[in-house]
Amino acid sequence: MAKALDHRVRVAALRREEMQLHLLFSGLTLASTNSIYELEVEDVIKQAEVSRGSFYNYFPSLPALYEGLAKQLMQEFSGLIDDSMPNGLDTATRLASTMRMLMRLVVDYPMLGRFLTQIQWPNQNSDAEIFQNIIGDIQLGIKEGGFNNMPASIGANIAIGSLIGGIHTMLLKRPAKGFEDQVTNQVLIGLGVDVKLAGKISQAPLPAKPSFPETGIFGKLAEMGALAKK
Repeated sequence: MAKALDHRVRVAALRREEMQLHLLFSGLTLASTNSIYELEVEDVIKQAEVSRGSFYNYFPSLPALYEGLAKQLMQEFSGLIDDSMPNGLDTATRLASTMRMLMRLVVDYPMLGRFLTQIQWPNQNSDAEIFQNIIGDIQLGIKEGGFNNMPASIGANIAIGSLIGGIHTMLLKRPAKGFEDQVTNQVLIGLGVDVKLAGKISQAPLPAKPSFPETGIFGKLAEMGALAKK
């Protein structure tokens, strides 16, 4: 009896997780072609093909859904990049690789970029893991003397502000591949890295493109890509 009850609890939890992910991905799909500030709960309900009650079982409002989506994406970005990053990189190279990989990833999958450039990040998600990694590298670089002695918040503004601006530009004008390297190069120089070294770091070979997991938002993107190829 206890085993049967435990099984039902696990199945219910899995279904709840799947429905929440379905709603998040529906919100992401809508955000790829619409302003999230002009959307309404009814739009998500229609996209997800669920009832209004089902939506409110998971999110109290549309802003709450998009806040949850941003948090989910930041966690998944961090996991993908961490899994791809080789051990032993120096601080500047690790920061540069993180920025370049993130920029290329969200531009290769414009659904992600079009959403992320709308949410005024990282202000709404300053505790997001991917940004904490960037801020942590900046703090370490300042401590090690590889970056200029400045408040870490200023370094974070240089890096993250340039990251957002670079993504926005790449989505609008689709500059040639390598624009992310140019942005990263300027960020490193702004942080105090020698010009020649900054150029070398920002053009160093990146780790292999990470494989998407079978779960989460990236799992949905991978599934959608596979369906598109059939």
